[in-house]
Amino acid sequence: MKINKKILSCIIAASFNAQANNIMPEQKGNVLMGYWHNWCNSQGYQSGISPCISLTDINSKYNVVAVSFMTASGDSSIPTFTLSTDLKSQLGMSEGDFIQQISELNEQGRSVVLSLGGADAHIELSSGDEIALANEIIRLVDTYGFDGIDIDLEQSAISAGDNNTVIPKALIQVKEHYKDQGLNFMITMAPEYPYLRDGGAYVTYIEQLEEYYDFINPQFYNQGGDGIWVDGKGWLAQNNDSVKSDFIYHIADSLINGTNGYTQIDNDRLVFGLPTNIDAANNGYVFNPQDLYDAFTQLSNEGHPLKGIMGWSVNWDVGKNSSGQSYNNQFISDYASFILDDQTSHDDIKFSGIYDLRVQRSESFNALDGISATDADGNDITSNINTSGTVDTLQEGVFTVYYTVTDSNGNKSEAERIITVYNDAPVLIGVNDTTINIDSDFSPLDGISATDSQDGDLTNNINIQGNVNTAVEGHYTLTYTVEDQWQATTSLSRIITVTRDDITECSAAAWSNDKPYHSEDTVSFAGKIWSAKWWTKGEEPGTTGKWGVWINVEDCSGDNNDEGNTPSVWTHSQEYSMNDTVTYNNKTWKAKWWTQGEEPGTTGEWGVWKEITKN
Repeated sequence: MKINKKILSCIIAASFNAQANNIMPEQKGNVLMGYWHNWCNSQGYQSGISPCISLTDINSKYNVVAVSFMTASGDSSIPTFTLSTDLKSQLGMSEGDFIQQISELNEQGRSVVLSLGGADAHIELSSGDEIALANEIIRLVDTYGFDGIDIDLEQSAISAGDNNTVIPKALIQVKEHYKDQGLNFMITMAPEYPYLRDGGAYVTYIEQLEEYYDFINPQFYNQGGDGIWVDGKGWLAQNNDSVKSDFIYHIADSLINGTNGYTQIDNDRLVFGLPTNIDAANNGYVFNPQDLYDAFTQLSNEGHPLKGIMGWSVNWDVGKNSSGQSYNNQFISDYASFILDDQTSHDDIKFSGIYDLRVQRSESFNALDGISATDADGNDITSNINTSGTVDTLQEGVFTVYYTVTDSNGNKSEAERIITVYNDAPVLIGVNDTTINIDSDFSPLDGISATDSQDGDLTNNINIQGNVNTAVEGHYTLTYTVEDQWQATTSLSRIITVTRDDITECSAAAWSNDKPYHSEDTVSFAGKIWSAKWWTKGEEPGTTGKWGVWINVEDCSGDNNDEGNTPSVWTHSQEYSMNDTVTYNNKTWKAKWWTQGEEPGTTGEWGVWKEITKN
């Protein structure tokens, strides 16, 4: 299924007002990835407890944070994300706080991705859901500032419905959507490693997203006696701690080379997933970090260094065991230096703060802000740093800055970073299709505004093409265009429908006892239009009181001088007596005599039904 990117972009631009300033840092070096719980106080496999924490409380060494989880919600098949009430009540975290915290991590060069799935996701998509899923992901990214999606489907959800085709197609569209903006929307995957065998359920995801995914972080835990057979070593079980180093090396080597029955994953896109402690998973914890050091070093010496490691989870890394003792970021203490320090170190000279950065056009930029260096003894040699390369913040584009530092012994280290200068296009607000009554007052700028992240309010700069004749029924197209000081342009269109329908707002589907309704859904019942305040099913409008789920938003009872009886929605099976009133096809009708099954409007002026409310 090919989705028109232009149509997709227009849908998103018209529907959502972005709240977050997306940066989407790129992780070109090694990664230390950790999952964050959108809930509080999990009980562990060894009866420990993991707390809920703010994103800004996550140890700074985690440079990729996966927010868990984006899941199916209510009766919609399209998964979504909402901040949990646990975090709101126990931490006092608001939606705004959450958005700000993601922004703070981004400013530090750290990525925050949204993890799709989890063990209890119950996600089951159907062919045709591609656009809806892509729309929802873009909405969440633009609202919260997420930097990508991590596919964390497990067990039956991997191949449920059409998940294995719908999800890749939707993610490709999202990746291209942000690529057009000069951003790298990150795609990662967290398969349980047995599903990576040839023909395994995750292989189709990898094949379809081969040119699009950033890295894969398999879960090498909770798999019990599963493992790999190696000639000369025998069966290397994942939960056999006496052969842990051999297991890590050989399973990674098999994936890197696509051997021993496993699909192939490039070494520089393979991140090794582990539990952060014994409470985080049923098995798979590496009790002796040297086992991992030895396996990774052997792979590196053979020219196949891995991208990094993933830990489930950042919450468990600061959790407590069954005796109440803190795990105290032991996972980070064991692996952060080993995984991250080699990225920018030569001869034991280490840079800090060299991350790719996006800078808004005309914003000030200093190549040395936040950059430091130390020598092999830990001495600060920041003052020895020299830079080359220029960044013109008045010009959109991609620039490279080069860093060189030399210690007192003449040892030199070099690094580089990419600086992207960008300009956000203006945002048009309120450009929505509208229906108005004939001869009514209409101003094309009512409710319309434009804003720009740099220029501020640009409402006075809006140009409108098209006209609306309120004296003539019809559909009229208005196109709104606004341009900022850098000639970045946004254009949206809306349809204005002029009609004689004076009670259009009274048109709604009849309420059904067995149908679920969501917030702001409208129904017709007992001659009135009702709007749902929240999800409901089986609660009859008008019976729940003023504090209930339904609110009456319009009275469609018609001629109030005609006996005063309240009309219901006409149904084929209902019996009606003289003077009973009903609503049907946006009109109100009164029965002249007893009737059943005679559709209002079909029996003519001498028939049973008299129309008492005209459009």
